[in-house]
Amino acid sequence: MIGKELIGLESESIQLQIEPELGRRFAEAIGIPFGDQLPPTLVCTLKHAGFPGIQLPLPGMIHGEQKITYHRQLRIGETLTYKRCIKDVYDRVGKLGNMTFIVLETTGYDKVGELVFSSSTTLIAPAKGEAE
Repeated sequence: MIGKELIGLESESIQLQIEPELGRRFAEAIGIPFGDQLPPTLVCTLKHAGFPGIQLPLPGMIHGEQKITYHRQLRIGETLTYKRCIKDVYDRVGKLGNMTFIVLETTGYDKVGELVFSSSTTLIAPAKGEAE
């Protein structure tokens, strides 16, 4: 299960070339025209970097919040290396009972190792025993 002991756990690094087809399909899926620029929310789809022994999202989990910081624009044709890290895990009581919040950070770097973007995602799951 998800607990504070997972804070700091990092995924493996994933390398991805930003092909025009990826940008076109994503733009089409979200209903915007595709030109020579990538949709800014494209990085929200970079979820291939998994954590050993942990399956995310968990059953019943919902997406709570997303923040993206770009240090420069993504470019079609460039290669990114990205990884994810569990930055925080905490419990709260809400209207529906106990909930566990998991904060993930995704960072993406270009070929020379410069930070291109960082993204913070908050996932919310029923706390241990609540979903059963």
